[in-house]
Amino acid sequence: VPTCGESYTIMTATTVTGTFATINYPALPAGMSWNIQYNPTSVVLSISGTPTATATPASQTTCSGTAITTIVLSGSPVAGTVYNWTRDNTVAVTGIAASGSGDISGTLTNTTAAPVTVTFTITPVSGTCTGAAITATVIVNPTPTVNAVASETVCNNSATTAVTFSGAVAGTVFNWTNTNTAI
Repeated sequence: VPTCGESYTIMTATTVTGTFATINYPALPAGMSWNIQYNPTSVVLSISGTPTATATPASQTTCSGTAITTIVLSGSPVAGTVYNWTRDNTVAVTGIAASGSGDISGTLTNTTAAPVTVTFTITPVSGTCTGAAITATVIVNPTPTVNAVASETVCNNSATTAVTFSGAVAGTVFNWTNTNTAI
């Protein structure tokens, strides 16, 4: 059974007239194509190569609303390879299409209060040959928030009520400053 990337001489002719040849050859397995080359002495059947894919970077972490590092797609040198991709978590994270072709870039927005991993599944295709799918992941951290605190009025040399900061994103550190240094 022929596989992608192989060539076979399937007929050697001693006398050939015209420029066309009819070849009866068993069907190829799904996902393969052939190219027939004719010359006066032989007909060569070439099976398209199986493409591969590489994603660079294969994983990264970003903040919600910040552009990701472009995921550059490359692979084996099979002419005409196209890199098709899909992604998951299209509800929890928005901003990049659910599917596309070529390098992956854009800005992802996390709509939750917890980190979300987005997985891109990339499939290389050359002609009718499809290579093995690979994945690239992006962890999208949520945007931290701070809940409003109550204002208070106190007399000189009196203690304030403790101010406790809180927000929707667990583990958030709240930094603060005093804008009136006379106090």
